[in-house]
Amino acid sequence: METKTDKTKKDEAKGNSRHIPDMQEVIAFCKKLNLAGKVVGKWVWVFFEDKPEDALRQALKDFGFRWSARRGGWAHNCGNPSRSASKSSPFEKYQVTTI
Repeated sequence: METKTDKTKKDEAKGNSRHIPDMQEVIAFCKKLNLAGKVVGKWVWVFFEDKPEDALRQALKDFGFRWSARRGGWAHNCGNPSRSASKSSPFEKYQVTTI
């Protein structure tokens, strides 16, 4: 099992010293900003009815969320990269839990 330190060391070897938040840290970030997120498998997704303000979008980007135009939401892999799910929906494949 990889620890946060292992992930950070791997990033440092690539020239990137930024910490990769785990699932609990991503959930805490969402709760702190009152974001209605969803845990889908090992990822966290956040959706908005309207386009969020620039400051909130920047906060999401800075924390490691990425915009998915195809799914219409912001996704964070919580340090668990995966292959593209272009042929299936992660929302149908994995358990979905609301934060």
